[in-house]
Amino acid sequence: MTRLPTSHFDMRRSDSINSSTALTGVQRTNSGISSIEHLGVPRTDSSRSAASTASWGLDYLQEEKIAPLKWIKSPVNVRTDSSREASDNGEENNKNTNATTANEVLHLSVRENANTIELFSDLFFIANLETFTSAHSVNNVNTLVAYISFFSIIWFTWFQITLHDVRFSLDSGYERVCKLAQFCIFVGFAFVGSSFDPEQDGQNNQNFRILCHILLGSRFLMVIQYSVALHFVRRHTESMTWPLSLTIATLVFSGGSFLSMTVSFNPGAKPGLGIYYLYYVILGVEAAVTLGISIVWRKTGFKRTHLTERMGLLTLVIIGEGAIGATKTVGKVMGNDDVRLDATLLIACMVLILLLSWMLYFDNPPECNFGSIRQQVWAVLHFPFHLGMIGIVEGSQQIILAWHVLRRFISFRKDVRVACIEQHLDGAALVRAITKALDELKLDDDSNGRDWLPRILDEVRTLGNTTDVCSLGSLGAGTSSLPPAFDTLTRTLTTALADSVNPSSSSAALPAQHPGYMAIYAYYWGSLSLALVFLALFILITRRTDRPLTLSDRAALAVRAAVALTALGLAAAAASDRFLMLYLENGATLPTVAACFLIIVAFDRWAKGVSASRLRRELTGSLEYWDKELQE
Repeated sequence: MTRLPTSHFDMRRSDSINSSTALTGVQRTNSGISSIEHLGVPRTDSSRSAASTASWGLDYLQEEKIAPLKWIKSPVNVRTDSSREASDNGEENNKNTNATTANEVLHLSVRENANTIELFSDLFFIANLETFTSAHSVNNVNTLVAYISFFSIIWFTWFQITLHDVRFSLDSGYERVCKLAQFCIFVGFAFVGSSFDPEQDGQNNQNFRILCHILLGSRFLMVIQYSVALHFVRRHTESMTWPLSLTIATLVFSGGSFLSMTVSFNPGAKPGLGIYYLYYVILGVEAAVTLGISIVWRKTGFKRTHLTERMGLLTLVIIGEGAIGATKTVGKVMGNDDVRLDATLLIACMVLILLLSWMLYFDNPPECNFGSIRQQVWAVLHFPFHLGMIGIVEGSQQIILAWHVLRRFISFRKDVRVACIEQHLDGAALVRAITKALDELKLDDDSNGRDWLPRILDEVRTLGNTTDVCSLGSLGAGTSSLPPAFDTLTRTLTTALADSVNPSSSSAALPAQHPGYMAIYAYYWGSLSLALVFLALFILITRRTDRPLTLSDRAALAVRAAVALTALGLAAAAASDRFLMLYLENGATLPTVAACFLIIVAFDRWAKGVSASRLRRELTGSLEYWDKELQE
């Protein structure tokens, strides 16, 4: 029988194959080889070996999702030196032997691409950040410290899970059960994150006890996963026994450390800030040891794994979290007001910043092979980079909300100054003027702002009952500031306005004295500088001796360094209250950041174009030279 071309097998989808035919078509012959002719698979000729035929049929079943999901798969693959085809992904070879023979090669069944369940698990990571942000808006130093602390805990837990999955995880019933357990762990993080605040010494001990138990459970799960991998590895070789055993011991140590910390969070205890630092020490040591083991024992390394893709996917999800925040910010800024041009432009700048952030990272992918050690350093450096990206996407929202609060407060203050300083109203007339200015703020349209209205109106009535509060004698000649009697009202109103957009941002200070605005502004520019520094480091790390820095690489490093220094200078400018308030009131922060990103992207494109043109001329010159040599 004439052998059909390969394209015939690729066109098999055109044949309608019902499930009953698929189930009854596979019949055992006397030789033990399955006949798959009823499945639409072309019959093989005698030259095809029995093993190749069986493997071909199994590949077909797996591709068509006819084969049942296996309960567990071995992460080890064994093949002979003469074979050029990788065995079925995750299938264990040579089941009757406990060690590889001299002509067999052992390797891990690593995947070069992430699967959908890994991307699904990233959504639980970002859901934790979204939940934490909803409960703790980053608007002062305390919430900023809490945010960084919580982000560190969940990031390093995610990182440990990823280090296992990219090397040993294959789709099976067992792995899906493990993923279910990991999802539950991240749901537990969300429960803890709602009241996570290390600054409240001794007031939140129960919450931190739960956190310790969640971290213990996550490490216990990873111990089980590495133990299963060790079981399959030892059936073939002893070369990876030590590194896997050391990894298990490290996880047992870190889990035990988290368990021992629960004693410090007994009811009524005041552990102090030192115990919280222990979280980060344990997480850092754990990650360093795990990566160090893979560096010493290269067989457990990350070569040909999809670790690079996993870091990129998490970066994409973090940027996507900014898109969620952008949609929420639109509702807060323009939900109760008419569409304003200035607010629309700021929202557009925030969306542009998200797009340019994506371009800066994904338009400069790492080289495919830049060394296993460099790859691990590159991966762990994503922690500070992701911290900077979170600061950019979250800070953009807070900057817009700060501008929104200041704009409304300035509008109110302008109306009150006209009534008091220019018109010198008093008594009931002053109360009516202030009440009219309050009505324009529409505080009663928001539940949080509505709660503040009784207190604000009490302050207004107090001013109305104050005799000669706005008279020339009380104000003084040439003054342009409201009298001190208005201080309580302005402080209360500022708090109400901030609380209407961020329920956790209550403060009793005036805008010019608000410590949260300085923290928001400084950490926003600091995050921008941090992200740019590590984007530059990624370029340096992914270049090798055989792939030196090009002209475009040097230009990219220079422009990133220049913009990062500019960002640090603007962050330091927050020390001036006058500059800070003017910069925020005018809404110039987001346009400045968008302009910085545009400069970097435009410079990258220009430098790559120049570099490509130079390379094209060099190649063309070389071809012309060799043509002349051949003609001579």
